[in-house]
Amino acid sequence: MRLPRFALLGLLVLAAAPAATGAPSPAGTGAGAADPACDDRDPFDPAALRDRVARLAAPALDGRAPGTPGDAAARGYLAAEFACAGLVPAGDAGTYTQAFVAGGHPTANLVGYLPGGDAARDILVIGAHHDHLGDGHLGANDDASGIAALIAIARALHRAGTPRRTIAFVAFGGEELGELGSRHFAGHPPAALPLDRVVYDINLDMVGSYSSAGAVYAMGTFRGLPATAIVRALATEQPALHVGVGGHGLGSDHEAFCGAGVPYVFFWTPDRRCYHERCDTTAQLDTAHLAAIARLAGSLVTRLSDAPADLAASRARLGCGG
Repeated sequence: MRLPRFALLGLLVLAAAPAATGAPSPAGTGAGAADPACDDRDPFDPAALRDRVARLAAPALDGRAPGTPGDAAARGYLAAEFACAGLVPAGDAGTYTQAFVAGGHPTANLVGYLPGGDAARDILVIGAHHDHLGDGHLGANDDASGIAALIAIARALHRAGTPRRTIAFVAFGGEELGELGSRHFAGHPPAALPLDRVVYDINLDMVGSYSSAGAVYAMGTFRGLPATAIVRALATEQPALHVGVGGHGLGSDHEAFCGAGVPYVFFWTPDRRCYHERCDTTAQLDTAHLAAIARLAGSLVTRLSDAPADLAASRARLGCGG
């Protein structure tokens, strides 16, 4: 996540709870990539989430800066995870890869989706960014944590069967250089995922540092938007979390979607000690709450997918709110 971090307007904390704490090789970028093995653990198992963060935040990847070997290795690993989650490739030439250039360096978004059922025209986009700063900044929380949560949600939804709405999963590159990957996606959406059919964006950026402030914020949850009531209900159902509702999120990948009128929910936890510092390592990860936040976001996606409301009409009428 890049500066400015956020702007919280009218934030409401809904649920109180005690705080708790808690090198991949390059693979192919098509649907058949075989590393890692498709394990059968619960997608939201804290150990599974921690393992995924550890792969992406390994010292050998040196922070996954665009154009580096670590960037390429991370993208190969993600392609394999997308294949394990049964996602249909939506990138270039039948692969998961949507290539672009960030800061003069070649990189890519990874894009796949689960086709929907009777409301398949509507598309929900679940996003997180896979890049970080490099040069010894490993980016475990920023944003390997969001990617780990995205993978967990994809695997859980794949196991659950055909969703009602189409659900796209996008691992964005170039976020730290100005949300370049999400802006590229919004400006050049894949043929299978046209932007005018995207009815909601769920952004997962820095969701592994709950213990820093004892809260997770669900920004973009403005009055009248379809996800707002769902988030409020989920917050009461997960008393192990403080969930902050409301506020504008700045400096992350949902902004490209908001600019196109797409409503968003931006999940984020403050990191008061290690934001853009070399101490942002897997050792600092709040694994227990990362798992709870991933499950919360996954439940939001499921309920949005199943919602009887006309989400496309809500987008047209309300935009991204605020």
